[in-house]
Amino acid sequence: MRPVTSFTRPRLLRRLTINTLLVLVSAIAAFALAEGLVRLVSPQQLIIMRPDLWQPADSVGWLRRPDISVRINTGERTVSVLTDREGFRVGQTGRREAATQILLLGDSFMEALQVDHEQHVAHLLERELEGRLRRPVAIRNAGVSGWDPNHYYLRTRQLLERDTFALVIVAIFAGNDAVTQRVSTVPARQPMRRPRFRLPRSLSRVEIVDALLAPVNDQLERHSQLFILLKNRLSVVRMRLGLTAQYMPPEFLRSERASSRWRVTAELSRDLSALAARHGTPTLFVLLPESFQVYQSVFQDFVRGFGIDSAALDLDQPNRRLMEEFKAVRLNVVDALPAFRSAAANGPRLFGSVDTHFAPAAHALLTKFLVPHAESLLVLPRRSAQLKSYGPR
Repeated sequence: MRPVTSFTRPRLLRRLTINTLLVLVSAIAAFALAEGLVRLVSPQQLIIMRPDLWQPADSVGWLRRPDISVRINTGERTVSVLTDREGFRVGQTGRREAATQILLLGDSFMEALQVDHEQHVAHLLERELEGRLRRPVAIRNAGVSGWDPNHYYLRTRQLLERDTFALVIVAIFAGNDAVTQRVSTVPARQPMRRPRFRLPRSLSRVEIVDALLAPVNDQLERHSQLFILLKNRLSVVRMRLGLTAQYMPPEFLRSERASSRWRVTAELSRDLSALAARHGTPTLFVLLPESFQVYQSVFQDFVRGFGIDSAALDLDQPNRRLMEEFKAVRLNVVDALPAFRSAAANGPRLFGSVDTHFAPAAHALLTKFLVPHAESLLVLPRRSAQLKSYGPR
């Protein structure tokens, strides 16, 4: 075998460099071809995050900014997000004014950045109630992503001090809204920074993910439809490797049956209802389902992905325990889970495939479910006033 000399070494390096470049070019070409095929055959929605949607706010932590008009895509479709002077979401025609105002509270399921305002339960319910009551109705959508019942109470207190509402509707998400403690205020929170590339400070798994993998994931989520498709197909594997933000909420663990979270959440809601009642306003609470409560296939993916014994879980537990505690303190509460399960059997998809919040069909279903309950609470005060004016018979 001829020894490697100074004359042959440059040739080997040149050959190695050429081969490496060929591999890189081939990989890039293959990726570009696959990306193009995905966009042509099975388009995916890129995730575009907009840091200008929210602003720090004393007492409640953060609020949606007023007077904004942006386009956003959380993974399902491009959505227009417009707000009025108070930060409430509005449609293309702007803010509606009406003597009958309804305050709507909730978290990301009510902020609903996955649908346009015209597909949102607030708009649909507004139209339905207006037709039934034969008078103008305006719903103020105060739902904000990341909020919980502590925020709902604090925000209701703020808004009732300066405005009048005929009804307050509070959406309680069964997936994570059962809180374990009360807070008197939430400090103003600054916007979260997006991950940026940097050199790892150590070789630990957490540091490598934070410095390298998270920034790569962030860039690909916003620019590669192929990456979005692969993430969806590999969701179970990602759960097993801990490469997903998804988690199994503790509310569904049977061991949490006697937790204080159910009582604390009910007491917070009771105080919110009492606060509204002092202003002559009734309150309606509605329990919203998690996607894996509705679709068995999604539940099986979670069980396999996180390696959880399904016997340790009770899919109905959050709804059942919250209904028990809410009724114990005499609140107007309804559970949308049965309606969602019934509609899911033969109807259109109720949750997104990339972003698992409500799809447009879920907002239409929730509207149909809420209309009779909201109407009865809006009509009841008027009937009571009429009876009072007539006097005893």
